[in-house]
Amino acid sequence: MKLKLHIKHYFVLYFFLLMALYHYKIKTYFYWNYIASLSNSDFDFSFSRFLLALCIFSGNLYFLTRENKEKLSFIILSLFFTLLTIPSLIAFTSQNMYPFKLMLYHQGLFWALFLFSKVKLNFTKVPVFNKTQALYLLLVITIIGTLPYLLIYGPLINIKNLLLIDVYETRTAMGQISNPYFGYSYSVFTKIIIPLIIIFSLELKKRIWLIVGVSYLILFYLFGAHKTVYVGLFVVLAFYKFSYSQAVKIIMKYSSIGIVVCILLAMVQIDYPWILSFRRIHFIPALLDICYLDFFEGKPLYWSESILKRLVAYPYEVPHVNLIGETYFKQPDMAANNGLIADGYMNLGSLGVLINIFLVSVFFMILNSLKIPPKYFGLFILIVFSFLSSSTFTVFLTHGAIALLLVSIFVLNEKK
Repeated sequence: MKLKLHIKHYFVLYFFLLMALYHYKIKTYFYWNYIASLSNSDFDFSFSRFLLALCIFSGNLYFLTRENKEKLSFIILSLFFTLLTIPSLIAFTSQNMYPFKLMLYHQGLFWALFLFSKVKLNFTKVPVFNKTQALYLLLVITIIGTLPYLLIYGPLINIKNLLLIDVYETRTAMGQISNPYFGYSYSVFTKIIIPLIIIFSLELKKRIWLIVGVSYLILFYLFGAHKTVYVGLFVVLAFYKFSYSQAVKIIMKYSSIGIVVCILLAMVQIDYPWILSFRRIHFIPALLDICYLDFFEGKPLYWSESILKRLVAYPYEVPHVNLIGETYFKQPDMAANNGLIADGYMNLGSLGVLINIFLVSVFFMILNSLKIPPKYFGLFILIVFSFLSSSTFTVFLTHGAIALLLVSIFVLNEKK
């Protein structure tokens, strides 16, 4: 008899397995020890908080699984639930170190995303490019938009980078001559425009433009030797043939298998798998949230490092990411970036958190109002990760969120 698991069963299994990995290994990592030592405490296990976390998790899961599983809103909420809400509830069980209000912030994001997904905007009168039109439009944008890169970066292109030789030397050299245009456009080209050129070329069976798209992707790799340029295309292709519900099941199934493998390997002193995966992706953001709430308590930056830097003086000599790295991790060169909760609190306390939650919820509310085929879901995974690991305004301006919104409205939206 074959055991058939529903989506809610995958989430429950994932919750308890991740809880086990956290208390067995992750909280023993030296980063956690550093932070606990600053307050002469430890990352304990509170049974009462565990029960509360379990109740909250059950409530979240109940409403999540009542969503239409073939809508974009379901998989977006599932991603935030998997990557932020569940790790937050698990870390919440360490009562000595995890602030209660931090759990409330994370819950606020979950419920805001859920409630805003119920608001639908009417885009029926907005014109949409067909695939052929979109392909040629994206090609023209890429051809023109690449010219400044060729002018500035062209003389520094090192073909050896294709063999992973001299990679860091190239990054350093090109980083020294970068400019705002490159900062704002690089992610847009590599994570959205060029992957769509390749996908549309495959769908329309345009082999020449497929070769052109792949060539541009390789070219952008040579503009700095950043292997992440291939991530957008890889993620889109990985989920191309699956529905939203199938994609969630695949993510949860293989995540749970991955946790089991990590636990088994950890039992024989092989720790790199959980260190490089679940520690980094799931729990470093929660740990950094603790640091940001502690450091910026009562001393907000008022966006003096970003959109208001011309109006408000920044009070420190080094960037905030290095402040956190030096204070909590004893690494002055560490860039301790974090996502929308920490970014909001750092800039305006609880009100800043609410502002970021509102902005992100409205962004996904607009996307949820569109009819976007699940085959393009991979594009949205990268944006969710960006919101969880970078400043909110940075994601909108330089990580491609606004560009993805425009592409979704005018290209990906299905009218029928």
